[in-house]
Amino acid sequence: MTYFSNLRRGALALLLLGPALVACERELDNDDFYREVGGQFPSFAANDFGLAAKYATGEVVRFELRFAEQTSPIKEIRILQKVEPGRDSVLVQTIPYQRAFSRARNSDTLMVNYTVPAGVNKANVRVDAVVVSQNNQTKTRSFSFRLAEPTPTVRVNAPQNQTAPVGATPVPGDVVRFPVVLNEGGINTATSLGATGTLFKDLDSLVVYVQVGATPERRVRELTRRLPATGAQSGAALTVNVDATLPAGSAGQPVVYRFEAKSRFQDRPAPAAPSIRSATAAAPALTPGTPTPLAAPRTVTLTYSGTGGDQAALDLTTFTLVPAAGPLASKDVAITSTAGNTVRLQALTPTSTTPPLAQSTSFVRLTTGGAAAYNAATLNSIRQLYRTAAAANQVTQLDNVVVGDVVVARLRGLDQYVIFTVAGINRTATSVELTLNVKAL
Repeated sequence: MTYFSNLRRGALALLLLGPALVACERELDNDDFYREVGGQFPSFAANDFGLAAKYATGEVVRFELRFAEQTSPIKEIRILQKVEPGRDSVLVQTIPYQRAFSRARNSDTLMVNYTVPAGVNKANVRVDAVVVSQNNQTKTRSFSFRLAEPTPTVRVNAPQNQTAPVGATPVPGDVVRFPVVLNEGGINTATSLGATGTLFKDLDSLVVYVQVGATPERRVRELTRRLPATGAQSGAALTVNVDATLPAGSAGQPVVYRFEAKSRFQDRPAPAAPSIRSATAAAPALTPGTPTPLAAPRTVTLTYSGTGGDQAALDLTTFTLVPAAGPLASKDVAITSTAGNTVRLQALTPTSTTPPLAQSTSFVRLTTGGAAAYNAATLNSIRQLYRTAAAANQVTQLDNVVVGDVVVARLRGLDQYVIFTVAGINRTATSVELTLNVKAL
């Protein structure tokens, strides 16, 4: 009986609530329940700003916004910025809306020219682009970058003569290396305001100038270069070795090289070309001396028999023939083979790895301009020819020597050089005679 009574009470309750449930259902069906209040937010289309990670104060950054109104028209676009270490955003531009629908973008578009603010080096700058509807609903897109130093730095270390020993007086034609230090202490990227180093704009190029005596300064085009020659550019510290050939006719006159480093600075809205920020440094003046002349040519004949003979080697420090039984240390140049009807010249002076240290005599055979180099030879010019030759061309053996060959020899690793030309090859049934014309001090 209790169970039946409970069922009766439940049914009675449902009958009593019936009108209220119907009323709720009718209220849900009312269109007013779904009525939009305040309109929808405006929307951004996909935006690829394509911006750099660093800019310098005063640069003009151009970016495109793509956006669309929804139920409420667009009223304006606001540009705000926040500069580290500050915490508050500041309104820097308010741009009234003007319809500019792009069929290619399928959205309204706006090109914004934004000027980079002042701040400390490496500070993060956040830029907010806010699209505002007339109902004051907003949508925001943001990007950020860090503040970089626009002007590069340049310093020149002590020059090094690449074609003369340390302490030797440079002469015209010598190759002098200038180590140029760019953006000293510089970094290319930064992840925090406290990062070590100065964040620089990317280096663009290095321009080299030279002035001889009182003549006007001129640009050395063959030394001017992009930084780096290929690949991505950077603002990080960089040392560039500039190998400059001292100008002909400069003996006795001060020669001054100047180096100008350049970076690009976009101070006008793109697509206008950027301007340039530059720094310059000059190396101390060099005063080249006069080249040291060589003595008149000396003619020497080497005779090679089947076993080498007694006169197939030459001591180039004393210009004496060395017999077959003579010491190898004196055989700077020797005929060591005539196999296949060809002549091989070889340096037999040994290389020592224990004190007293010594190196073998070695040769550079000139493949072009040999006759002219021989005729105009000075100690300095032949030293330059040898020391600027690729290491692979500095050899101790010359195969298939022919008449007209011109060879520069460095004697036993010392600052002592000779130049010789093959003047004649005379073959007999049992031997070969080789005639050399040699110029030396």
